[in-house]
Parts: sequence; structure tokens; C-alpha cells
Amino acid sequence: MGLNGTELIETPWDTILSPFINLLGSGFYLIPITFIALALYLKTHDTMLSSAWLLASGVLLSSGAIFTGYLEMSIVYTIVVALGVTGIVLNIFFMKK
Repeated sequence: MGLNGTELIETPWDTILSPFINLLGSGFYLIPITFIALALYLKTHDTMLSSAWLLASGVLLSSGAIFTGYLEMSIVYTIVVALGVTGIVLNIFFMKK
């Protein structure tokens, strides 16, 4: 019995993450994005950095064609973008000199 690794070589991210995406849907991507934002905040204690991460990842994921059939997930990621913008604006507004 042979092992076919063609799919893993051609589309590694889709192949590796497909069980989680099939189980949780497009909302699966919120888990690593939130975990990375939390890790950035715990490491640096800087809300600007974690808000910028939420903004950049939310814009990239909501503007791409990843949610072609899932309009509700596009709205969720637009909310994540709004949280990132709010965090950046509040951090600039309350910045200590």
C-alpha cells in the first residue's frame, strides 16, 4: 500500500487544516488569530501591537475570497477589524508621553 502525498505537497495549508475547517467552519481562523493577539499582548504588554495584529489579519481575511459562500463570517471579521481600529485609536488617544 502506497502513501500519496500529492495533496500535501500541492496545497499544504488546505490539507493540514481541512479537518478543523470542516469541523468548525470558517470560524476556525478566529482561534489562531485570537491566540496570536493574546500572545503578543502577554509578551509585550502593548495594546497597540495586538490591535494592529487584529486589524491586519482581519482586513486580510475579510477582504479575500476565503468567505465566498459565508457572508456571516465576513461580517464577523469586519467586527474584528473594528476592534483593531478601536484599539489603535484608543491607544493613540491615551498614549503617555
